[in-house]
Amino acid sequence: MASTQYNATAKVIDLTNMITNISPSDTPIYTYIGRAPKAVQVKHSWEEDDLPAPVDNAQVEGAAYTVTDPGETTLLDNVTQIFSRGYGITDTNMATKRYNMSNKLAYEMSKAMKVLAMDVEHAIIRNNKKVLGNASTARKMAGLPYYLKTNTQDNSGTARDLTYDLLNNTLEAVYKQGGDPDIIVASPRNKRILSALLPLSTERTQKAEAKKIVATIDVFEGDFGIQRVLTDRWLPDTDVYVLSTEYMGTSYLRPFKREELPKSKDATEQIIIGELTLEVRAEKASARITDLNGTLPTP
Repeated sequence: MASTQYNATAKVIDLTNMITNISPSDTPIYTYIGRAPKAVQVKHSWEEDDLPAPVDNAQVEGAAYTVTDPGETTLLDNVTQIFSRGYGITDTNMATKRYNMSNKLAYEMSKAMKVLAMDVEHAIIRNNKKVLGNASTARKMAGLPYYLKTNTQDNSGTARDLTYDLLNNTLEAVYKQGGDPDIIVASPRNKRILSALLPLSTERTQKAEAKKIVATIDVFEGDFGIQRVLTDRWLPDTDVYVLSTEYMGTSYLRPFKREELPKSKDATEQIIIGELTLEVRAEKASARITDLNGTLPTP
């Protein structure tokens, strides 16, 4: 009988998948959007195209054929960002017997993976520009604030309340641009505000078997489809995202892996390192509500 992979030893661990799934409730966007095609350069590019607007299209019998210039696609890009977390313990510490912990180094590795995932989430929701970098400056990928322009609902810098009408107007704006958003992402405070504002027709719970990726909160079923409402503890109270996640993904130039550092002292040190960027296609299909004040509605 041929040997199969099911009982193979020393198989390579897919550390990237482990990181994206280690703490999904802490990294809802990073976990939810999944992977985009692999990056092959530090400048990762992708093409976009738009459909023309519909017109009154009726032809007479025998009419001559006409051809419309379809135009060219648009080339967008982002840069890859290197993420790393190092950890280590003394060899004496490794040898020390502990309650409820058989391997201190493995425990530190699991902590590093969790923090790395949170670092990526932070970059996705906070990075508002691309940093190309050089020999002394780290590259930084652009996040959602950089790409979501068409449907950004701001208030010229003046803080204002998050209202049901504001959310519904945003969903309408996205729908008119051809979007079909599937999630609404809010900070813990704005989640409380949304829960108080959503009408009674909103489905406020999900069956346990439906909670596959994150601890899903409410499902909003309004005029423009159904969206899951996710809480992101790292999102500022000033922002709410309405996302069509089918057009987003993380693109890896170097998937995360663990490296053993040279042993130069009586300690064992390791580092987890990877390089990735955010790919946002069809930014018109998503939206960002900003300039919010985080004020709970009066009962």
